[in-house]
Amino acid sequence: MTRDTFKMIHSELIQQVQCIENNLRVIYAAMCKGNFKSNLQSLNKANLGKIARELEELDYSDGFPELSQDDYEVIDDIRIIRNYWCHQCYLDFVYIQDNQQREHEFQRIAQRLQYDENRTYALFQKTEKMRIVMLNKYR
Repeated sequence: MTRDTFKMIHSELIQQVQCIENNLRVIYAAMCKGNFKSNLQSLNKANLGKIARELEELDYSDGFPELSQDDYEVIDDIRIIRNYWCHQCYLDFVYIQDNQQREHEFQRIAQRLQYDENRTYALFQKTEKMRIVMLNKYR
């Protein structure tokens, strides 16, 4: 993978993670009883972990969850994914002095990027569709 391709996929992954987090907020606010805007505002400062826990509890409360257990596992992984790609990925190869070793490490990290981007893309698509359905269903 080239550096330019890496940067483009990296940017897409970060966008997807941000949208997933926002979609989960909106889905929760729509599903939760009460005023949508108040529900949404109550999550303004909540982190992804709290949002996921609250949504999962609400989602499973009727015995017919909208998201699968696998989806919730990916949501939980997203916290780790986001932290790595925002705070660590470049540091893992940029400072390696040996060009061949640096390129080898970059390619290893690029494979991980592709894997994480594929996982987040699938969840992004699902939460985006679910966000629209929930807004129409609960508003």
